[in-house]
Amino acid sequence: MKISTAFIIEDEIPASARLKRLLEEKDIVVVGQEQSIKKGIHWLQNNSHPDFVFSDIKLSDGLSFEIFERINVNSKIIFTTAYDEFALKAFEYKGLAYLLKPIEIVKLENVLSNISFYSSIFNDGIQPISNFQEEFLVSFGSKLKKIKSEDIISFFSENNTTFIQCNENRNYPISMSLDKLETSINSDIFFRINRSVIINKKYIELVKNTEIVLKENLVLKDNSISRSRVTVFKNWF
Repeated sequence: MKISTAFIIEDEIPASARLKRLLEEKDIVVVGQEQSIKKGIHWLQNNSHPDFVFSDIKLSDGLSFEIFERINVNSKIIFTTAYDEFALKAFEYKGLAYLLKPIEIVKLENVLSNISFYSSIFNDGIQPISNFQEEFLVSFGSKLKKIKSEDIISFFSENNTTFIQCNENRNYPISMSLDKLETSINSDIFFRINRSVIINKKYIELVKNTEIVLKENLVLKDNSISRSRVTVFKNWF
């Protein structure tokens, strides 16, 4: 049986000790603990990356996101914080989930259970079913959810974050850019109508001049087709 390992970045010693104890109760070996951005970077640069990195967001020398900007961490990243305001930002840095402090054992168990279930698709958040990416793994709260491409109305970009717009009338942030998505999704189904939106053909009701009208009164972030894309769109649609 493979032993799972974890690295903790936490500047509150009692919180770090509590998390270490909870993880060890779940048979996860804590291989390192650091208290700052600088020391966290140094540790990750000089040690094999563990299965998990649990990182507080607000550290004494700044926000821990800086660590993940500077280091390509080959671990499942889980952010811990007393502030839920950072949830969206956490997903931008490949955070699989975030746990609000004080961490409750039940919520920790749920996160670990979900990660185990989806371990085969963790690294890029996608389970390939064909040559195209057909399913996306998204995080919300401490849970994971798989979204099928057929349930995606659009991908859109806002404030440097990419979102999936679902037919359940919810938006989920993902860590992929629209440029990267264009190369990996089925171009027979999806089309980039402008700089900020990729649309699913399935949900288009009609096109008025250069504006798209969706079925069932659904609304796009930006429904206008860029002038440079009009001809290509007509051929596609």
